[in-house]
This record gives sequence, structure tokens and C-alpha cells, in this order.
Amino acid sequence: MRQTRLHAAALVVALAAGATRAEAAEETGAPEVERSWMLPPLARNMVRVQGTVRPFFNMIGPGGGAIGDLSVEYYFQRPFKLGFELSPFAFVLVPEGPGTIVHARLRGAFASDYVEVGLGIGGRMQYFGPSGLSVAPAVRLGSLDGAHLRAELGYSLIRNYYTQQAQFALSHVTGGLDVPVTRRLAITLDGGYGLDLWAYATLGVRHWIHGHGEPGSLAIGASAGAAWVVDRFPCQYGDIDPCRGAAWGLGPTIAVRVDRRF
Repeated sequence: MRQTRLHAAALVVALAAGATRAEAAEETGAPEVERSWMLPPLARNMVRVQGTVRPFFNMIGPGGGAIGDLSVEYYFQRPFKLGFELSPFAFVLVPEGPGTIVHARLRGAFASDYVEVGLGIGGRMQYFGPSGLSVAPAVRLGSLDGAHLRAELGYSLIRNYYTQQAQFALSHVTGGLDVPVTRRLAITLDGGYGLDLWAYATLGVRHWIHGHGEPGSLAIGASAGAAWVVDRFPCQYGDIDPCRGAAWGLGPTIAVRVDRRF
């Protein structure tokens, strides 16, 4: 008799829990499973290695180049992360010679399930040499592995060629949008512009090959668009010294993105 009462009580609890979930889904107008893959929680105690490369052929002459980014991050149990990033690294190889632009930074951030705010500090290298300090605040709104919007503003402390005075100024802006269409597939939009001088814009997809964002997961992305790299600013005021031998290229790109979790 007592065992029968226990089974009945367990059944009542289960029915009540199911009703509560059903009511919540009805109020939001979306099934519970749908919300889970649109806004999944962030995995913890995890290493994330993420990189994108955007190669292009030069359409304004011979040669080519690429714009990419690479990051290695650790997400702690508490809502914080630490990492190292190259954002961006860009190079162009044309008959005038090679050219490079690289921003390398250490980054720390508050990283919750649906909001991330952080700051990266490091250095900028241009034309195969150091060229100033690089500082980049960044923000993510939404779920890292679901629907989200991300943006980064880069600032550099550089020395003006003409006045020789150090100036702290905006150097670049990057951003992206991921919108899941199924549990494994998302549409991605990425773009960036640097005043030192580079730009890209791509539209594509991201697909989870293994997992859904937890350690052991692997996502691959592909997109198409355009990329542009100029190793140094154009000549100004008739003075050719700052841009003598400058390398630059512009062309279509097919980008590849890899996101691996450990």
C-alpha cells in the first residue's frame, strides 16, 4: 500500500513538472528544445581554439594575400576567460614585395552564457616590424554557440610619420553575426575594416561536425566574400617615402573557419 502511494506521488510530481514546462513553452511561443539550440549555455573548464583564414587572388594585378584571425582561449568554471589572439593577421605578396599587418594581444573577459565583455592588450606589427601598441575592447551579445552578435574596436598607439608624435587612435573595427537554422547549422556574417589598411566581408555557414560546443566538439565553417590589404598608407602631400615599395591587393575570397574545443 505504501509503495502504491509512493508511485502515485512520483507520478503527480512528474505531471506537474511537465505541465510547468509546457506552460513556459506556451508563454514564450517556442518549444523548449528550440530555445536550447538557439541559446545554449556556455560550456565551462574548456579550451577553445578558433581560427579563420580568408585567402584571395589579387584582381588589380599579379599576386595575392590573406586576412585571418586565430585565438586560443580558456573558459573557467566561473564566468571568465583568458586567451591569446592574432586579430587580424594579414599579408599580401605582389611584385612590389611582401607586406604584413598583425595585431597580437592577450585577452581577458567576463564571459557568461549570454554576455561577454573583454579587453585585449598587445602590439601591432606592420611591414615585418613593430609599429605600436594594440588595445581592443570586445563584446558578445547572445550565446557563443547559438544566436549572437559580436563586435571589436581596435586602438593603436603609433608614431605619426610627419610629426613624430605618438597618437592613440582607432585602428580597426570587426564584427560578426551567427544565426542558427538547425541544431548543427548556422548562417554567419563577418566583416572588418582597418585604418592601417585592410578590409573583408563574408557570408557563409557554420556546421558542427562533432558535439554542440562542449569539450570534444568540432565546427567547420565556409563563406565567400571579398578581402583587401594595403601594407602601408597611400602617399600623402607628394611625399613618397612612407609608401615607397608598399604592397597591396584586392580580390574575392573563400574563407575557412575552424572551431575546436578541448
